[in-house]
Amino acid sequence: RFGSRIPAVFPERIIMDPDLIALFARHIRKRRRIHLVTHFNHPREITSSAVDAVARLLGAGVVLHNQAVLLRGVNDRGETLARLHKRLAGMGVAPYYVFQCRPVKRVKRQFQVPLREGYEIVEHARARVNGLAKRFRYVMSHITGKVEVAGVVGNEIYLKYHQAKHPEDTGRFFRLGLTEDAGWLDDLRDPDQVPLLEEGHKEKREFSYDEYRESYPDLSSN
Repeated sequence: RFGSRIPAVFPERIIMDPDLIALFARHIRKRRRIHLVTHFNHPREITSSAVDAVARLLGAGVVLHNQAVLLRGVNDRGETLARLHKRLAGMGVAPYYVFQCRPVKRVKRQFQVPLREGYEIVEHARARVNGLAKRFRYVMSHITGKVEVAGVVGNEIYLKYHQAKHPEDTGRFFRLGLTEDAGWLDDLRDPDQVPLLEEGHKEKREFSYDEYRESYPDLSSN
């Protein structure tokens, strides 16, 4: 498995190089497929050349998935994400992940969407598509692991580790307090500072805020 922006930004690299397609085909076996993770962020990137490049890869037996980054001013509308994933699924590229934009210097302020808004955008997109186009997950690639945004209820956000730095965290489902401007896992706070869900609501085991901070003392350096 490897990732590449080439199908989106330089599809001619694939179209005009039959030797590359032959190379892929030569190394693919019935029990050993090559998986290529493309990186289309907006439906406008799905040009006729991109479609051609994807078709050639599929014809060689390459399995294609796509991961996108949620970006302010680029694809931060449910309709845009829905259109992107419909077109991807239609041409044989399986939607995989929508990543929360990392809080990188000179990037966060311009492109990062707050988590509450991001969740609403993603759910709006899912409501407008069906079948394979719904497969993508909204995640953060954090220093502690890959964390899915599973839900937002009031002032609480529900999260789940799919991969984790500490093995005991893998699969862990937990909640944290959510503010309007929180855009990253480190921005979330103690859920006891916000109203709890209605009484009697049954939840999975919670990952406590104190446990979270004690487990990852190096978070401030992220």
